[in-house]
Amino acid sequence: MRRPSRPVPGTPPGVKVDARSERWREHRKKVRAEIVDAAFRAIDKLGPEVSLREIAEEAGTAKPKIYRHFTDKADLFQAIGERLRDMLWAAIIPAINVGTDPAREVIFRSVEKYVHLVDEHPNVCRFLIQGRFAEQTEAMRALNEGRDVTLAMAAMFNDELREMELDGAAMELAAFTTFGSAAAATEWWLGPGPDSPRRMPPEQFVAHMTTMMMAAIYGTCELIGIKIDPALPLHEGVRRRETVA
Repeated sequence: MRRPSRPVPGTPPGVKVDARSERWREHRKKVRAEIVDAAFRAIDKLGPEVSLREIAEEAGTAKPKIYRHFTDKADLFQAIGERLRDMLWAAIIPAINVGTDPAREVIFRSVEKYVHLVDEHPNVCRFLIQGRFAEQTEAMRALNEGRDVTLAMAAMFNDELREMELDGAAMELAAFTTFGSAAAATEWWLGPGPDSPRRMPPEQFVAHMTTMMMAAIYGTCELIGIKIDPALPLHEGVRRRETVA
């Protein structure tokens, strides 16, 4: 007798999921992750102009198999961008507490984690930022995954100050501007090629980037009519300008 398919955890009541389909879905997810891992290794070793063939060789497979798990190069590049974004977010979240940490400390720790990740995977960052291959638009879409982190940070700040009903569009604009500035600064710091020396020590770059990010925050505060004391947690250090003595 054929066994009925078992419901998968998290599946809505009454919805049946075929076990074989679920196993195949998990298998595809696993293989996609392994190919992204291989792409990271290949780009780290060979530089931002790595070919799909070289990525396939690093993965121990053939190019056609990559296309069985990614619809096209754009899909793979997007997954690489998502992986870098997730790595950055996983590093930042345990290091900050928007509710208790001073604003400048939140920015400093976030920048520190970002610079550490860039220093650890410089060629992956070059690959996404410089877009030195035919599919440049796909690289930019992959790079945009990193913007999600700055947007999420803006949302965290906005949520912490929700009672002030801040201008959401201005906060989003600040996040986009901050991301663009960080990408340009990163490209400068890394230099043009894989063998380029850093243009300043990492600690100095973190300090400069933190100051620049804080300048963007001060400018945004000016635009939306608030004042911030960077030495205090957000809910204590942010005031409407008309209430500031």
